[in-house]
Amino acid sequence: MRKVIALVFIFQLLMTNILLCQIDYANTNTILIDSLISNDLNLRKVRNNTAKYKLQIIYTKVLHKEHNKPQFQNYSYNLSNELYFYPASLVKLPESIFTLEKLNKLKSLGVGIDSRIAIESNYSCQSEVVSDKLSDNLVPTLRNYIVKALIVSDNESYNRLYEFVGQEYANNRMAELGYEKSRILNRFSLCDTTENRYTNGFKFFNSNDDLIYYQQPAVSKILLSPPLSDMKLGIAHLYKGKIVQGPRDFSYLNFMPLANIHDLLIRLVYPVVYPDTLRITKDDRLFLLESLVAKPCECSIRKIADDKSFYDHYTNYLYYGSDRKIVENKALKIYNIVGQSYGFLADVAYFQDDTNNVVFFLSAVIYTNSSEIIGNNGYEYDSVGFPFLRDLGKCIYNYEISNGKN
Repeated sequence: MRKVIALVFIFQLLMTNILLCQIDYANTNTILIDSLISNDLNLRKVRNNTAKYKLQIIYTKVLHKEHNKPQFQNYSYNLSNELYFYPASLVKLPESIFTLEKLNKLKSLGVGIDSRIAIESNYSCQSEVVSDKLSDNLVPTLRNYIVKALIVSDNESYNRLYEFVGQEYANNRMAELGYEKSRILNRFSLCDTTENRYTNGFKFFNSNDDLIYYQQPAVSKILLSPPLSDMKLGIAHLYKGKIVQGPRDFSYLNFMPLANIHDLLIRLVYPVVYPDTLRITKDDRLFLLESLVAKPCECSIRKIADDKSFYDHYTNYLYYGSDRKIVENKALKIYNIVGQSYGFLADVAYFQDDTNNVVFFLSAVIYTNSSEIIGNNGYEYDSVGFPFLRDLGKCIYNYEISNGKN
């Protein structure tokens, strides 16, 4: 009998942990955000055309309770895991995390984030790497690829992380984290579905330039079905330089519901709430957070820090939009990851203002493609998308300042 009771207790404990890791963000209070954006003249136009703009918003208020363990209040607007949007660079966050997870398994071999690497070309649509022109010493390392991917959203760096992690590891980990609809299936390149399943060989060297580890080229044996029944967008699309009538099919490209990437950022910021779900060290976590909050001018790679095309809030869509000339809020830190492609703009962010005792998470995606032609770059990023995200971030921040203190 005692064994039965013990097994039941263990089962209940496991189920509690599973439920904790799978918050239904869509089944939360929707009235608050609707009220806030309805009453803001700058936000009302998009709110009144929610379907056209495929708008989704998640706002998580952080309440610090006993023993400094936070409690969350979640709010959403038009949120659905069934509503497709192309995540673009949002996938750089999970791929950075998974890169560090894989590296931790190789520590006993002397392999680390700063090990010099060489990348082979073993299949069509692959390219080799022996030097990195965006690194100060031209030495390619996984640290530099993560830094570039997270601070200035460098696509080539993402491709290298994708190739090191591989499709199978990334998608297995997504499933383990409870993100069953998420998919990481493509580089940011013109590789086709088959070519994206093949990933390059990686060589790791020590400080004496001795080869210490070789990761074999691989091919994903997992053929994942599309997570949604309808993953087509637009009335026409660009194909090989020509406009082709009919929607573009995204069924075998990357997908990550907004709730999943929002939840992943919470796991990273507050590991005490989701213990041991990410297989990274404390130093790994701090490194990722430093990269998510850093301005380009603060980048450890001088070639990026000195590049004036990367202005201070280059990737802070929520709160700063795309404005170069701003009045900076010195009290506010924003840890975030963004996406911009095919008319979609997305930002997943953690706001921290210690001066005013305000901390919260805010994620949003908006679609700005009234022509419904996919791939022709005729998007309303500057006229609709960036201004909306800027004003939304300020709206929620000001609400926190006036009504939402912990």
